[in-house]
Amino acid sequence: MEHNREKIRLAVLDQLGEGIILADKDGKIVLVNRAAEIIHGRSELDVSPDDYSDSYALLTLDEDPYPPEKLPLSLAVKEARVVVDAPWKVRRPDGSIVIAVGTAQPIFGKDGNQVASVLTMRDETARYHAEHKLKEALEVKETLLYEVNHRVRNSLQVVSSLVTMHMRTLEDPDARDALDAARRRIDVITATHRSLYELGTHDWVDCSFLLPDLCKQIVETFSAQQNIVLKTRKKGVVILAVSQAVSLCLAVTELLINACKYAFQGRAAGRINLVMECCDDDRVLVSVEDDGIGMEDTDPDSRNGIGTMIVSSLTHSLDATVERETGPLGTRFTISFARAEEGKRSALGLPASPQNDPLDHWQKNRLA
Repeated sequence: MEHNREKIRLAVLDQLGEGIILADKDGKIVLVNRAAEIIHGRSELDVSPDDYSDSYALLTLDEDPYPPEKLPLSLAVKEARVVVDAPWKVRRPDGSIVIAVGTAQPIFGKDGNQVASVLTMRDETARYHAEHKLKEALEVKETLLYEVNHRVRNSLQVVSSLVTMHMRTLEDPDARDALDAARRRIDVITATHRSLYELGTHDWVDCSFLLPDLCKQIVETFSAQQNIVLKTRKKGVVILAVSQAVSLCLAVTELLINACKYAFQGRAAGRINLVMECCDDDRVLVSVEDDGIGMEDTDPDSRNGIGTMIVSSLTHSLDATVERETGPLGTRFTISFARAEEGKRSALGLPASPQNDPLDHWQKNRLA
């Protein structure tokens, strides 16, 4: 009867899809089921831990001979360690290479002494090659998008240069001012794409650094006529998707330019505060506040200037709310909107589109 039970156990083990190798208390292999034999292309019994690598042609992921003392089963036998999802390679007798992933653990008897060790494994070769090809394709896509951002930036710089050249030929001051404003807007978009190029990203921008830098450049331009001081305060990291970043930067720089132009008329100096905040609910708040003379017109919808129309259009694309407070002590505009999903993932340190190397987890558990 006991003999029949043993045969049944062996038959069940051979039916399992997962490979199983069993070693006795001394580490000698006493059982290799059918799945493990297929993975390794061989079934060697009575093999000691020091001979595991040679007998089964086991390799590291770099295809060097696997040190036998560092193999998962060896560690379970000699150190009673549990090793989970460790990767290795196998060179089969026909020369083919298989990527295996296995878990080894010791087995203890009722008295607490170790009586055996077991290694379970699976063949991950097909999955690895499929996902490795996908990873390579994604890397090609990243490279192409990187190049696209670089070319877009260069093209915008050419357009900006052409506008500047044309502006210098004009005598009409209103026409020159209009082209100068257009050039500034082009330069804001150029700076956004330059940020993508420099950071090596293609779908998100860290506005915590980009926006204050843009505002600083604008204030320095106007400070040639007036002493305007810019103060920046940031709370949290404002990482946005490209579309949101472009709209926000354009809207804020428009507000800043208007403040520089009109807020300090009749004064030799002024102050502008830029406040950026990313709230816990993933809403972004950006405010531009000056200590100027205030706005006489209390109805923002009645102002038909190109700057106001641009801000209105851009904030609409952000699905943002804009609040304005004005008085004799200055004016403050506050833009509030929800951050898009790409920016949320990037702020958490995640790729915009999840990309997983099938060996990433295994490499982390790889035994040194």
